[in-house]
Amino acid sequence: MEKVDNLLKSNRDFSCFLSNYFKNCPEAFWVKDKNLRIVKANNLYFEYFSKNNEISGKETIDTDRQILQYKICKTFNLRTHNKNKILSVTATPIIIKNQIEYIVYTSSDVTSQEELKERFFVNKYQLNALLENVPKLIYMKDTEGKYITGTKYSKEFFETGFDFFHNTKLDFPSIKATNINEDNFVIENNKQIAYTKEINDTKGFPHWYKIYKAPINTYNNNVIGILVMIDNIDDEKILQAQRETFVASLGHDLKNPTLAQIQAIDLLLKGNFGSIPEAQKEILEMVLDSCKYMKALLSSLLATYRNERGVVKLNYEEVLLPELTEECVSEMIYLAKDKEVNINIEENATNPIIYGDKVQIKRVIMNLISNGIKYAFKDSSIRIKIYNESNYTCFQFENNSPYIPPDKRDAIFAQYVSFADAHKELGIGLGLYASKKIVDAHGGNIFVKSFYDNRNIFGFKIPNTKDNICAAKTVSF
Repeated sequence: MEKVDNLLKSNRDFSCFLSNYFKNCPEAFWVKDKNLRIVKANNLYFEYFSKNNEISGKETIDTDRQILQYKICKTFNLRTHNKNKILSVTATPIIIKNQIEYIVYTSSDVTSQEELKERFFVNKYQLNALLENVPKLIYMKDTEGKYITGTKYSKEFFETGFDFFHNTKLDFPSIKATNINEDNFVIENNKQIAYTKEINDTKGFPHWYKIYKAPINTYNNNVIGILVMIDNIDDEKILQAQRETFVASLGHDLKNPTLAQIQAIDLLLKGNFGSIPEAQKEILEMVLDSCKYMKALLSSLLATYRNERGVVKLNYEEVLLPELTEECVSEMIYLAKDKEVNINIEENATNPIIYGDKVQIKRVIMNLISNGIKYAFKDSSIRIKIYNESNYTCFQFENNSPYIPPDKRDAIFAQYVSFADAHKELGIGLGLYASKKIVDAHGGNIFVKSFYDNRNIFGFKIPNTKDNICAAKTVSF
């Protein structure tokens, strides 16, 4: 150390530099002589490294030798012995009379940057592993429509339309044509879209896909790309078609014997086969009512499945809602009697007219009343109310039935969702789904309210003005 101090004193400029640097340097700082022994170091150096003041490690030794050999500066990362820090170290040779006399080491703490970089690479490897192994078509593209990255077989689908997971080559030109409009919508509106689409393959056979597109945003919410997820749902559509065909066939097969029973009982009641005692006549009338109810249920079921995959054209006309409601109640009265449920109609509408498709609106009312009776407690009442609200004519019924939690209320109107099992009833979850579709198509709103005292209210409201701009020409089930 004494020789070093004497040498430093002989070079006043360098000595002044070191003194100032030692005094003001906020990071670890040290000096080695040409024999690679530490001759000067500040306090932070001693906090970072072991008491013997030596920094070991092959990487450090090799770096020092390169500096001595080539007289160059080197920058490298070094992990401290204490406090678990990562330093970015710059080693600068001090050359006096063309000889390296010292190596000055300055450092900066880059622990957080290196840990962030390490996490980034770990996340990158995890993402790559995910993309390589997820059996889905998922990819990202930029706003110009160029492919960025995706799952293992997504690039091939993106470039050629080949669906590896279903061994299907789709009609690529038709995919690209629709992609442009969809991508523009996502970018311009900064919104996601999700839809089901039928796409033909190169042989002309149709296939069904669920497609989801979402914007990729920067921190300031600018769109820089699009995330695309595509899933083939051919199996789901086949299963749905089989289910529909089965139920439709079953309904059709049951309808014929039901009609035969109605005709036979009707002939008996008319006395075509001789006179019938009053007691037997009363029983036959009850059986006839049940058969008519069965016929109505089957007709509704067949209508639902017949239209399930198609579009129904709406024929608008003036409909007197109270009159239509009474008609529906009269057809359902036998079911109410069987359940010992009374039905009361209260009309408070100054304008009882709605503009809509009478057949489809009747279908909604029948579905609502049917459900109201089905789930009502035995020996209770259903209170139907018809009233006006702004430019709407409204229908609602209130019954006494089990409480419906908030998270279940929206699901009631979803396709194939039914709570019949909980009440030991038969239900497939299509009536309320179809009802919502019909009311929505008329520019109206269907609603449900439930109270802890076991009061439930179902209803709908439909505009009573002819110029309803929200009304649709068709309804798709």
